[in-house]
Amino acid sequence: MTASLSEPGDLREQGNQAFKQGKFQEAIDRYTEALNALVDLQLSETIKNDLTKCYSNRSQCYINLNQYEEAIEDATRAL
Repeated sequence: MTASLSEPGDLREQGNQAFKQGKFQEAIDRYTEALNALVDLQLSETIKNDLTKCYSNRSQCYINLNQYEEAIEDATRAL
């Protein structure tokens, strides 16, 4: 099953809301779901932008949870 274009953005927004509420593990879960959905889509500039944002946001969550190796991996992917 192919992900729709809106699904990754919706999941990223859910991750953003969880992050704002200090629910970092939940935010990581939503960003991970968004990243997995994006893999199914063709990598247009919009998709690349969403991937970068999800990796960056998930990296910050990992930092907040003192999971620095994971944070570095995602920050590197965001580049």
